[in-house]
Amino acid sequence: MSNPRLVLAAGALVAGLLTLLLVVGTWQEQWVLVSLAAGVFGALILVVQVDTWRRTRTLRNYLRDEIRRSGAQPVVAPAPSAPRHRAPAPTQDDVLGVVRVMQAQYTGRLDRMQTTLEHALAQLPRSGPAPEHPRDPGE
Repeated sequence: MSNPRLVLAAGALVAGLLTLLLVVGTWQEQWVLVSLAAGVFGALILVVQVDTWRRTRTLRNYLRDEIRRSGAQPVVAPAPSAPRHRAPAPTQDDVLGVVRVMQAQYTGRLDRMQTTLEHALAQLPRSGPAPEHPRDPGE
């Protein structure tokens, strides 16, 4: 089974059968069957994880040995060069403009949220008189 598609199909088939066994066992209240299926399922997950770890380690060692054998130097990305021209430093007007834009966006969002909330509250059916809530003395 060296074909990855066959391995994937076989894994999906086994997982599907074990899941079906878990569902049927639970439905029939056969807890021994459920425990057995869950244990096998967990063991298979562990086997796949260990195999993946082993393959990763093997590939890492293989690549390291091949790089050493070829005598090639590891590829290092060149350092990014400094920009040739810099943008001018922001002025106080730039900062104030950005703050005003952010304030307007925030206020707009709050207004939309309040409108949506009021609309949703108006849609609620009233089953009796509204409960009295004590108001904040600071209002």
